[in-house]
This record gives sequence, C-alpha cells and structure tokens, in this order.
Amino acid sequence: MAELDLIQFIRNLAGHAAPDWLKVGIGDDAAVVAAPAGRELVVTTDMLIEGTHFRPDAAAEQIGYKAMARCLSDLAAMAARPLCTVAAVAFGPAGDAETARRISRALWDAAERLGTPIVGGDVSSSSGPLNVSVTALGTVAPGRAILRSGALPGDAVCVTGRLGGSLRGRHLTFVPRIVEAQELAERCEVHAMIDVSDGLSTDALHIAEESSVGLILRADAIPVSDDAVAMDREADPPDCPLRHALDDGEDYELVFCVSKQDAGSVAATGLAGTPVSIIGAVTSEPDRFLVLPDGSREPLRSGGWEHQTA
Repeated sequence: MAELDLIQFIRNLAGHAAPDWLKVGIGDDAAVVAAPAGRELVVTTDMLIEGTHFRPDAAAEQIGYKAMARCLSDLAAMAARPLCTVAAVAFGPAGDAETARRISRALWDAAERLGTPIVGGDVSSSSGPLNVSVTALGTVAPGRAILRSGALPGDAVCVTGRLGGSLRGRHLTFVPRIVEAQELAERCEVHAMIDVSDGLSTDALHIAEESSVGLILRADAIPVSDDAVAMDREADPPDCPLRHALDDGEDYELVFCVSKQDAGSVAATGLAGTPVSIIGAVTSEPDRFLVLPDGSREPLRSGGWEHQTA
C-alpha cells in the first residue's frame, strides 16, 4: 500500500470533528495542541515489537490495541489524565495493505475507546519486524504527578486487580487503570506508584530503589490470577502460581504506596469497581523481603522482564 494512500486512509478515520484544544491535527508536519490552562504535561513513549511484545500470528486488532493501552498505562501510573497520542508504525516485509489498514484502524479505535485521540504520527516500511510506537500526552495539576520516588517508611504497599499469567491472552486485552488512578489520586495522598509491566517483583523494587526505602511483601496477600494458576497446571514440571504473580509481568495493574489508613479505606471499597489488595509495607531499613506463608523470609529478587541491549 502506498504511503500517501495509507495516510489518506488514516485521515479519513479522523473525520472532521476535533476537540477545541486541537488547533492543527493530522495532515501537517506536526500537530498543534493548546495545553490546558493550569495543568502540567506528562509525556511517555512505548514501542511494541513483533517477537518481543507479541507473536507474529497476533491479530492486527490486538497489536494496535495493546500498543495504545500499554502507553496509556504509563500515564495511569502517574495519575495523569490522557490528552492525546501520536503513533508511528514501521511495517515489516510481510505487511500488506489490509494489515496496514487493520492496524491503523485498531490504533484509532483503541485511542477513541480509551479517551485519547490520535493527533499525528508516521508510517514507514522496514526490513525488520513490525514495530508500533505510541507517544501519549496527559495532564496533571501542577506538582501532582505521582512518581516512583516518594514512598515513605510506614506506608502500605497496595496493588489493583490480580497478577500473573498474562501471556494466556490478557496482555493483549487489558484495560489501563486510568479511571482507577484518577479516583485514587482524588481520595488519597499517593506517595509513589508504578504500573506492573515488568513484573511485581521488579516494579516494586523500582519504587524501593527510587525512594531509598526498604520493602516487605507478604506472599499470602499477593492476589494471584486464575491465569497464573492455569499456567502452573500446564507447566511440566508444575511451577508456582505465586512466582507467576511476582515475575510474569504485563499485568498493567497499579502498585502504589499510601498511608495505612488510606490503604484500609481503598482496600475496603476498591477503585472504580477494581479490587485493591494490601500486599506489604515500606520500611526505613535497606532490606527488601518476601515473607512466605510459614513466616520465613527470603530476599525479594527482581525476577521480571529485563530489557537487554547489544
């Protein structure tokens, strides 16, 4: 499919209606966006690469959706309200016109569904694997972006949803916890937060490292998904569902640190219909432990996804 034809297809997806803050949209060298008054911009970028983040036989609709949802999960982790996105796709040698249209439409539909219109991007061909990159812009009140670095000794460590076994399909269909993060930020003073992309063990340790605090997680409090249990049963030899919950990653749930009082309140009611579990505590000591059901402790080790460079 010729590049100009694909661009015209994408412009047709956009239609003619545009929000007031979008001054120039698709069709020029760059978009022009009027930043909301009294708000700070939060910007994040994610790449989705064939063979790393999805199998070559994944449906185009799943690829486009995951690329958009994965990027917006980063905004959720900072309690930012999505504003708009730009998307770039490098189609591999096996790509055809129909695949290009399907991925483009999937990106557009996902953006609309998740409340963040696409305002620009790029398309290209490549001799390498299919690569989809999304950049998302969100907004927060001044000084209200939630970082990884603010956890305080005495905080409770909480997580939304259930963890593990995402590769059974949930990693392609999850809904980023944008609404939950907004409700959390309205109800509580959130000291630190991160989304579970690389695995609970790895991402909880990111908070501990950035906040220079210790961490104790309770194994029997970690919410294990049915998918993690199923993966345990399918493994030969059987694995441990808890290990899937700790290390699988791509759950895109939120791990956050709040006072014990706020944690009790949020755990009692959940967030936007999503359950919340208290799974541990922040300490002033440098050690990071996992407390096993028998009361023994083992060091909390980073067992999730680790990005490699050549």
